[in-house]
This record gives sequence, C-alpha cells and structure tokens, in this order.
Amino acid sequence: MTGTPLDLTPFGPLISGVGWLYWLLVVGALVLAWRWPKRKAAKIAAMVGVVAVAAWMPVRIGLQGHAVRVRLDESMSLFKERCKAAGEKIPSAVDNVEGVVWMKWRPKEVNLSDQFTLNDPYGHDCFADECIKRLLRVTGGAELDPRGAKEHAVGYRFVESIDPADGKRYRYTASIAVTHQRTPEQLEQYKKNTGRDPGLDVYGFAIRREPIAAFSARYGITWDDLSTREDREHWIAGSSLKVIDLQTNAVIAERVGYMVDRGLGSEAGFRSPWFFARDTACPSINSTHTTWTFSMKVLQPTKQGE
Repeated sequence: MTGTPLDLTPFGPLISGVGWLYWLLVVGALVLAWRWPKRKAAKIAAMVGVVAVAAWMPVRIGLQGHAVRVRLDESMSLFKERCKAAGEKIPSAVDNVEGVVWMKWRPKEVNLSDQFTLNDPYGHDCFADECIKRLLRVTGGAELDPRGAKEHAVGYRFVESIDPADGKRYRYTASIAVTHQRTPEQLEQYKKNTGRDPGLDVYGFAIRREPIAAFSARYGITWDDLSTREDREHWIAGSSLKVIDLQTNAVIAERVGYMVDRGLGSEAGFRSPWFFARDTACPSINSTHTTWTFSMKVLQPTKQGE
C-alpha cells in the first residue's frame, strides 16, 4: 500500500498492484542496462542510473507516507481528546410538552468537503423546514390516510420558529390533507389496477403555518458547530445539540459529538471527506442518533388527543 489517504479508497489495492508492476519494470531495465552496453564501465553506469531513478519514487512515496501517518496520528490523538467531552447529558426529561421552538435553521446544502465552514457536518440530519416537519405529529385528518397518520403519530402538536427568509415568527402544525390531485389518466390507471375509484384527491402529510407575535413554547432546540480552527485543520468537526429553557435561558440537556476524516480531506477515489468521517465519530452516527430522537428523549410530547 501507499501509506497515504489513497489506501482508504477503492484505488488502494489497485495502486498496490501497480507497485508490483513498477518493480518488474525496474528489473527489466536493469537487465537491459547490463546487456545493452558493450563495455563493462558503460554497463555499470547504466545500472547505477537505473537504480538511482528507480529509488527516487519509493523514497518520495515513503517520505510522503511518513508525513501523512504523522498527521493522522496527530488528528486521532486530538479526536480522542475531544471525545472525552462527547455524549448526551440529560439530567431529567420534561413530560407533556405540546410544542417547541426550533431556534436555528440548518442550511439546505450538505457540507461534504468544505474543511473550514462551521455548519455542523456531524449533526446535519435535516435542513431548512424539513427539521420542523420531522418534529411535528399529525393533529388532524388522520381518517383520510390512517397509514400516513400512523407514521407521524409521535411528535409535537406545534413547532414555532423564525423563518430566515423573511425574519417573521410562525407556528407550524401538521395534518393529513390534500397534497395534490391525480390527473384523469392517473385516475383511470388506478381504477384499472385496483378496481377502485379513489377520487382525484391525494392525501398525505402536510404542514401549514400561521404568523404569531411571540413564541408560546417554553423550550427551544438549537445546534452549534463546536469546531475550533485546530480541529478543522486536523479534519475534525464538533457538534452541539441543546435543549434550552427559554424562561431561564438554562441549557437543560445537550448532546456533544465529534467526527474525524481519517483520509485527512483526501478526495481521491471520489471520496467526500465529511461523509466518510461519519464512520469515525463519537458518539457513533446511526439512524437512532438524530435530532428527533434526542428531542423526544428530553422533551417528551403530549399524546394524540391531549
């Protein structure tokens, strides 16, 4: 292997194979250097030349590999230090929460390779108003689409937030409602396939919002990028997800996480550094480690009908 971030890509084994081909070519060049010149002095000079040229590349790769290993060791050492502060801190949960304030919107763009932009690649599991949608539960129209309503049965009755597009406060709620209408062609195809007439209306999960003068929810959820310049220089990203009591401004729960790209930002083999960094994270990132699951642990919502 090369001892470089290329080893972390699918091209690592290929490069290793090329290495064997390289040495076969060197051996071939040495044979030619010995056989081609007629005089012994010329043979020796040709062979010395082949050895000098052949040795230059392995030495260069070795020096580069050593430098990369030193950088990676430094990154992993700093990452392990940061992980000492990682994890969830939930002193106690709050029951029967009707609604929450989503305090800061996540950017729509997913950061896959920007080393220094502090937009929390560790915690970015939703964007824009999608984060709000995930926190809501269906509060009306469940009979129109029972299956869809069941998928969104757990969550808050409302979420309040400031839309960064216009700077105004809104209260968001969710229900099962008409999302769009079938075309006549689609309706006929549906009838043909099922033998039923569902009508033109298609129902599904939908949110609506209304402007409000002030927030009414007591608790807010927000995120921050904890990365320092030193962290990002070592391809480490840090994240904080907080639940805040808006009456006292006290942080009542927090999740801190870090991740590191072991490829040190290499994009060889079509790598996306921050995407690959998700495999080396504390706490580990998986389908149960989301904004939604943490929020539900801390701020337990009221149930349907309450």
